[in-house]
Amino acid sequence: MSGIFGTNSVVITDVNLLIQIISFIILLIGLIYKTKGNFKLHGSFMGLAVFLHLISFLMAMAPSFTGALDFFTTDTSLTGVQTMWIHAIAGAAALVLGIVLVLAWILQTSNVKACIKRKRLMDITALLWTISLIFGIATYLAFYL
Repeated sequence: MSGIFGTNSVVITDVNLLIQIISFIILLIGLIYKTKGNFKLHGSFMGLAVFLHLISFLMAMAPSFTGALDFFTTDTSLTGVQTMWIHAIAGAAALVLGIVLVLAWILQTSNVKACIKRKRLMDITALLWTISLIFGIATYLAFYL
């Protein structure tokens, strides 16, 4: 069965890739709202991006990873496996941090000062998310092209 891009992947993998790219675009839109000082929309877009990322993780990435764990731990000399590990570690950290940040925002939506105190953590989360996306795309290309 081929994916929607005509590669050797399955449909869920291609859908996951699309969701991850859309989530990242939503994250970038959230950053635009932050620079405009609209912290409510910033938080809402970030929450949506994290939610989509979590759903994608639960529906596609976790089952794929656990199903191929033996391969990922024994064939570590393959470029695709190496990029997958960078993607998985950065992505897991970004997801956990994103959930923590969104929950903290939900609990104190009107407290902008508390949110600003978490700016460095937000920057780290965005960086990890970017690294994860880049290496996720590299993993996709390594395995399916």
